[in-house]
Amino acid sequence: MKLIKNFFKQTNLWAGIVPIQLLGLYALYFIIADSAPSWWWIATIIGYVCLIMIGVSAGYHRLICHKGYRVHPWLRKIMLYFGVLAGQESPIFWATVHRGYHHLHADKDQDPHSPQHGFFHSYIGWMFTLEDNLSPRYTIDLLRDPYCAFIHRHYHKILWVTYGIVALINVDLCLYLLILPAFIGLHTFGINTSFNHYRSIGYRNYNTPDNSVNSPWLFFLIFGEAWHNNHHGRPGDANYSRRWWELDPTYYFIKLVRID
Repeated sequence: MKLIKNFFKQTNLWAGIVPIQLLGLYALYFIIADSAPSWWWIATIIGYVCLIMIGVSAGYHRLICHKGYRVHPWLRKIMLYFGVLAGQESPIFWATVHRGYHHLHADKDQDPHSPQHGFFHSYIGWMFTLEDNLSPRYTIDLLRDPYCAFIHRHYHKILWVTYGIVALINVDLCLYLLILPAFIGLHTFGINTSFNHYRSIGYRNYNTPDNSVNSPWLFFLIFGEAWHNNHHGRPGDANYSRRWWELDPTYYFIKLVRID
């Protein structure tokens, strides 16, 4: 089988992740310098909800990767499009790493972003060192999906054409509705993949063979993704809450849109 193209290598990384980080710092500079538009925080909250909560958490993660629920095809396309704009690469690549390597080999040598290789590696360093041998066998279903395959082939074009169109309308709108939420989103998922695999900083509802924990103190950054041990305990469950106080805003959205 043909290997999955690794977007976290060489020129591809410079075409996506790195520019978004630089532009995110650029947006933060104007906020710190008090020269950002007064509405920047409203745009950033909306962008974070759409791109990260709906696009990545509900779309890439729970819908596409783990198939925890179903939605209407038109909504599925919108959610995956939001995921693209979050700047975390294509849904096929994202699901291949997460489904085929992280969950299958959690906190073992084959886990690409386990803290056992060091905190920095788990947080962001793995993106620069991931090998070019990702197997397609873990995401055959997505490779056969015309929409997912199209996004995978044209990921960077979709990302930057959209950013460019919005920037032509209003540069600040692009910076604070798209760029800054994507910048923050990458770091919140870095926090999730790193901190939530240290047993000393959270608690566990499931005795899983990995080091996953639930971290209430991270809730205000990553919402329901903070209940990471719950997710590893039942990966196919779209609801990450197990106790009444384990709130999962992403699942509240899922409850409104799921059709199964």
